Formats: sequence, structure tokens, C-alpha cells
Amino acid sequence: MKKFSLLIVTLFLITGFYSCNKVEDNKTALCNNGIQDGGETEIDCGAACTACPGAPSISCNLGNSSFVSTNPANTYGQTLGPSIRIYGNDGRPLFFMFIPSAVNQPLPVTSVSFSYNGEAYAMEAGDRGEVVLTTLDTLRKIASGTFWFTANRTTGPDSTGALNGVFSNIRYNH
Repeated sequence: MKKFSLLIVTLFLITGFYSCNKVEDNKTALCNNGIQDGGETEIDCGAACTACPGAPSISCNLGNSSFVSTNPANTYGQTLGPSIRIYGNDGRPLFFMFIPSAVNQPLPVTSVSFSYNGEAYAMEAGDRGEVVLTTLDTLRKIASGTFWFTANRTTGPDSTGALNGVFSNIRYNH
């Protein structure tokens, strides 16, 4: 009877250890599969996985005013060919585009459009801009970084730009 009890206890322990490892393996696989599943709130984050990044935001000095966009419906990114377009709207639309590559390296801004003092501005020949990605999660499609650029009023000779720009947790899968 002692041998039978010992055998039962041994089988119970082995089954328990195997089950715990299996649950952990399933969680690891679930949280790293590039799919929003298993109760996740975004791809591979939330629920049993790690916490998801915070809300998206874009801020900068736009001309002589501040621009801040934090509403997720108005603050997002989009892939257009090889480029990522970052879009924000605080009552005034602003977007800029760049081709992502290395993190922590200056990348040229390739296109700009925004509204300032009721006028439309866009990047023209001779205008410049720069993005520095601080994070680029290509699995979850989330980018953060800094930016600046210059642009010209589309109906006249005035120029202005964005300085000290920061974008955080921009989901670019829209």
C-alpha cells in the first residue's frame, strides 16, 4: 500500500509540474504570436500578457502656438508604401511622413501638411525636417520619437514649422 501511495503522489507531482510548464509555455506562445487573441486588448499585450503601451500623443511648438493631440481617434499612424504617416488633430490637422529605419538615427521628413492660423502649410522644395525614432515596435506597429520640420503657406510666402516635437505610442496600423 505504501508503494501504491508513493506512486500516486509521484504521478500527481509530475502531472502538476507538467501542467504548470504547459500553462507558462501557452502564455509565452500566446503573448508572442503577433495576433490579438486570448483576451488581449492589443496585439500581444493586455490580459495575461504584459501591459499595453499608453495612449498615443503628439505635441510640438507649431509656429508661435502649442499643438497637442491625445485623442486616440485623432492621433494615429498609417503605413503608406514604405512610409509611416503620423497624424494628429487638436482642432487643427497636422501630419508628417518619413521612411522608418534605424532607431536613434536622424531620418528625413518626406512630407508635411498642417493648418496654422487658419492657413494650410505644406513642405516644399528647400523645406527640411527630421524624425528620430526612439522606439519602433514592428510587431505591434507602434512608434515613438521626436521631430521638427519647416513648411510654407500654400497661398503665400510665409513659412513656419514645428519645433520640439514628440510623438509617443503611435499605432500605425490604421
